[in-house]
Amino acid sequence: MPESVYRQRNPQNSPYYQCVEDHFETFEEVYDERLERRYGFFRPYVKQVIYRYLDCGVLHNGFARVR
Repeated sequence: MPESVYRQRNPQNSPYYQCVEDHFETFEEVYDERLERRYGFFRPYVKQVIYRYLDCGVLHNGFARVR
């Protein structure tokens, strides 16, 4: 069986990642005024998930070697 070849993931290059990185803080700032009435209060868990997503796959944040 051939060995797999490592292909580095570059999440920072995806359009979704860039959109979240560029606009999440603004979204968070305007949420109460523009969206809370329709969607309910801004749950702190959302912020945690977004920042974990932004950290995932970025090597300088740490990594694990799996064999």
